[in-house]
Amino acid sequence: MPVFEETFQVAAPPERVWEFLLDPERLGPCIPGCAGVEVEDERTYRLRVTVKVGFLSTTQDMRMTITEMEPPRRLLAWGRGEDTRLGSQVDVRNTLTLAPVATGATEVRYRSEVKVLGRLGSVGDAVMRAKASQFAGELAARVRAAIEAGS
Repeated sequence: MPVFEETFQVAAPPERVWEFLLDPERLGPCIPGCAGVEVEDERTYRLRVTVKVGFLSTTQDMRMTITEMEPPRRLLAWGRGEDTRLGSQVDVRNTLTLAPVATGATEVRYRSEVKVLGRLGSVGDAVMRAKASQFAGELAARVRAAIEAGS
């Protein structure tokens, strides 16, 4: 199962970052390719994400569930996405950790374990890693900009 990790800092305290990350209306626009987030309950969300990976374009109907929370420090979530048109599935296990930084900022660290099945799984590992790295970088930049702008 490929593992992707990203660490970045946001000029805001952990409580403010946590609040932002758990607000689907504010987080949704930061997710590259996300067409919106729907709340099922306080720990379960549905989202539709379209991503081009190599020669394939996939639209995953994702269901994410928060399995553990330690506000405002740590969050574990599990999700499954499916693209019936492409005959592909994605299983994701995310760990999110927030730590205060001496300057009043927050270090955001997340780790995603991703398992890809079906036609999408035929895309080479190097292509998947490059796309995941690009996705993670875009997400981090958008989250940082949105929080620091005070949205």
